[in-house]
Amino acid sequence: MPAEFTVTGFTSADHAEICALQEGLWAGGPAGNQAYLAWKYRANPYLDGRYTVIARSPSADGAELIGMVGAFGSCWERDGRRFTLPCLTDTIVAAEYRNSSLFHAMVDEVLSRLRRDGVPWLLDFGDQGTVPAMLVRGWRQVGVWGQSVLTRAPGAGHRGPWDELPVTRGPRSGLPVSATRAPDLDAMTEVLRAVPADGRVRVARDSAYFGWRASNPLAKYYYLVARSGEGGAEGYLVAHRSGVDDDGGPTPTTVVECEARTPEVYADLVEIAHEFLPGTRVLMWTRDLAEAGAKVLAGLGAEFVEPTGRPTRDRPLPGLLLRATGSDTVPAELADVHRLDVWDFRGVSGRGWR
Repeated sequence: MPAEFTVTGFTSADHAEICALQEGLWAGGPAGNQAYLAWKYRANPYLDGRYTVIARSPSADGAELIGMVGAFGSCWERDGRRFTLPCLTDTIVAAEYRNSSLFHAMVDEVLSRLRRDGVPWLLDFGDQGTVPAMLVRGWRQVGVWGQSVLTRAPGAGHRGPWDELPVTRGPRSGLPVSATRAPDLDAMTEVLRAVPADGRVRVARDSAYFGWRASNPLAKYYYLVARSGEGGAEGYLVAHRSGVDDDGGPTPTTVVECEARTPEVYADLVEIAHEFLPGTRVLMWTRDLAEAGAKVLAGLGAEFVEPTGRPTRDRPLPGLLLRATGSDTVPAELADVHRLDVWDFRGVSGRGWR
């Protein structure tokens, strides 16, 4: 196996090669992959691509691209203060280098750049199957949490454009619930203003975040909004599917977030979503799931999958790893981020960030 390689930052001149290498992960074709690359590392409202690195190996035809490790920006808030923390993503290594030190060398370069700039942590909401190897390299497992899985017959859900779903009355609240393909930024931020802070670290959900997430060119988003008789927003729900898979394809539909002013509206949104969303499997994180939503899911026959503590069994479950960069500029508000109970993951989805 060749052992020589160089690790550098990426530039626009590398984009075509990156898109070709990443086809196995992104599956968007040349144009789709190019659009995704620009969205993830240039249009991100919190961070550019300065911490994303690539690796090249000498070859007869020049320096061949053999790997990439991405780091995009996510914004978090706690006690009124906001923090940008990079997330590890879009990691790929050429087949002939998968048992080499290449992946670790690329991550070490990312950590070096973060440490130089005083960024204390690198997050990873990725594959639980890599946990043992990452722990050996200094990562800390913050935790794994459960999810609900509702399995449905092929063809279930609304057939046709999502925004043509008829307005549905919530069976508990009686409020009209409408479907859209684009985020109603005013409605979503209006509802969020009523969500109190509880002292945990939570993703900063605002118009910039919602707009950026919705513009992922390789994703499909589905929105539900419940309104009062006066037109005020009472709750919303966001779901995600892969944009490169059709509605009957194998990828799951994931409910990314749900917020509502009352338990009745929350339960209505969860029920309507699981009735009408496309896909044979609908997933929802249960760690921060409201009790009203859990009761609805149980009534629908959803399976609740909880962590076992065994990485091979827990691989499909969501989880968070973090790596200290070695920077000595850790804000007091982030000193305890290695504890799972410090984090509020409402509004966060690894799939939603892909």
